[in-house]
Amino acid sequence: MLRISTLIAAVTLTGALMAHPASAQDTTHHGGVNGAARAVSGAAKSTGRAVKSGVKTVGSKTHKVLKKAGRGTKSALSHAVGDTVHDPNHKPGGLNKAARDVSASVKHVGRSAKAGVHKGASDTHKALQKTGNDVKKKAAGDTSHTS
Repeated sequence: MLRISTLIAAVTLTGALMAHPASAQDTTHHGGVNGAARAVSGAAKSTGRAVKSGVKTVGSKTHKVLKKAGRGTKSALSHAVGDTVHDPNHKPGGLNKAARDVSASVKHVGRSAKAGVHKGASDTHKALQKTGNDVKKKAAGDTSHTS
C-alpha cells in the first residue's frame, strides 16, 4: 500500500507541476513552484482527512457491532450455564475471563493495525516532502529563462 500511495503522490505532484509551470505567475495566489506545491499539499490534506474520517466511521461501527455481539454471546452463555446470580465478592473468572482475553486480543490486533496505518502515513509524508523539496531545489537551481 505504501508503494502505491507513494507512486500516486509522485504522479500527482508531477502532474501539478506540469500543469502549473514554474515560469507562470498566478496573480491571486503564489505562483511558480510554491503555488503548485500548495495546491498539491491542499489536495493531499483533503484526501487524507477524508480517508481518515472514513476509517474512523468504519472503525466505530465495527466496534459497536462487536461490542453488541460480545454482550449478547456472554449473556447467552451466562444463562446457558446458570451463572446469573451476581455475588459482589466473587472474583471475575470463567466467562468474564474469557471475555477479557478475547477483548485483549482484539485490542492488540486493532493497535497493531492502527500503528501500521500511522507508519504508512508517516512514510508517505516523508516521501512527499523529499520529492517536493527535490523539485523545488531543482527548479530554484534552473535559472535559465529560455522558452
